[in-house]
Amino acid sequence: MVPTVSTPSPDREDPAEHARPQAGQPESQPRTTEHSSRIEIAMPRFLFDRLTNHNKAPRCRYETARGIAEFVAAPALAHDSQSLLITRLFNHIEVALADAGRFPTHHVALSTRLLSPDGAFEPDTSIFVDPVGATRAWELGLGPDAQDIYLDVEQGHPMPDLVAEVDRSRDSSHKLLPYFRMGVREVWTWNSGDGALVWIAGDSARGEPAHAKRSRVFPGLDREGLDRLLAVGLGKEDRFHLSRELAALVVAELLGAERAR
Repeated sequence: MVPTVSTPSPDREDPAEHARPQAGQPESQPRTTEHSSRIEIAMPRFLFDRLTNHNKAPRCRYETARGIAEFVAAPALAHDSQSLLITRLFNHIEVALADAGRFPTHHVALSTRLLSPDGAFEPDTSIFVDPVGATRAWELGLGPDAQDIYLDVEQGHPMPDLVAEVDRSRDSSHKLLPYFRMGVREVWTWNSGDGALVWIAGDSARGEPAHAKRSRVFPGLDREGLDRLLAVGLGKEDRFHLSRELAALVVAELLGAERAR
């Protein structure tokens, strides 16, 4: 497959994009844009249908005559942006805990790879709330080089309390059960169709994952707040302040639970 990148407005077809390159010229010359990128990839129709059979796929179309799939990717929906927003939220929780005189115990690892009998998985963000698990994770080498190691459930390694998956072009729902079988307590997912969802292990006989209105790992944070934080289109300053507000709610709930004990 030969990817081709071009950037005309997705609402208007550019005749030049269908011209064949002259001999000796590259098939495509990528250009950049502030708004969106159009990516063309040669692929069979059945593969295009398989890649785009859910609402998490980007805007796309298929040209049968040329056997070309065209995808329009918007920078505002970039994969890393949502996972980094989640990481920033946890940073704000850490700061709020420190300001309240409590030592933060959770550890963020952006690219931790988890190994279990179900296979190897790499969530976009992994959170260790249990201080014992966080300490052991550090001792095993998590940190700047986290992508170079696995945490293996069969080796008795600690599993994150919470993981997050940002779905841009694929559906990660098949990972939910394996995560819960590993011992992960909670999973957050985000995609452009469903927004943010909070998942917990179900109580049914089959153990199917269930939606939760509020986080159990971070009390005080509900699904609506998380969805607002990750929503596309929220201004940078508004998002920053919202992240701090949500962090304050979490810390207030945690400290209130401490006093109640």
